[in-house]
Amino acid sequence: MYVGQIVWNRQRFIKDPDTGKRVSRLNPREEWVVQEVPELRIVPQDLWNAVKTRQRMVKHSSEAGGENRIWERRRARYLLSGLARCGLCGGGFSMISATHLGCSTARNKGGCSRTAIKRTELEARVLGALKSKLMDPALFREFCDEFTREMNRLRMQGLASLEAARSEVKRIDRELDTLLDLILKAEPPRGINAKMG
Repeated sequence: MYVGQIVWNRQRFIKDPDTGKRVSRLNPREEWVVQEVPELRIVPQDLWNAVKTRQRMVKHSSEAGGENRIWERRRARYLLSGLARCGLCGGGFSMISATHLGCSTARNKGGCSRTAIKRTELEARVLGALKSKLMDPALFREFCDEFTREMNRLRMQGLASLEAARSEVKRIDRELDTLLDLILKAEPPRGINAKMG
């Protein structure tokens, strides 16, 4: 559409035997059906050519290990980005300068007296603790047991919520059936008329 072309038969859909989901596959270019509709063009040809040239440059540069690896720009820049929490208030830690992390709650809302810490120092502390504490077989076993207990607790909590929701659906279905029977058998009671009116 951008350049005034409508393309049919560009792709086909097949079912992935592993997942059962439909996935698209590109058809060979010679099987495409292209119809020219210049009145629908919304991008001038010179702009289209410039964009396609830029896309090829970015692709070539990224394949060669260059700087234009656009998809990597969204990744976390540092080891603990988005993971560090304040030990006093539980708020998140964020970069407050080029080298330091600080409590976001203290910075944005006040009420927390946590001071800043150098990012490199925090990373060294965390990695050091993991290396010295978590690599101890007894502590690692304890971590695994606690993790398993917590996951089982969350799973059971989810199952309980699901069962409660199913019971609620059954109760509502029974009430709807009762009301429908009342309406079909005779004139509904005054209370129902008042609510319906």
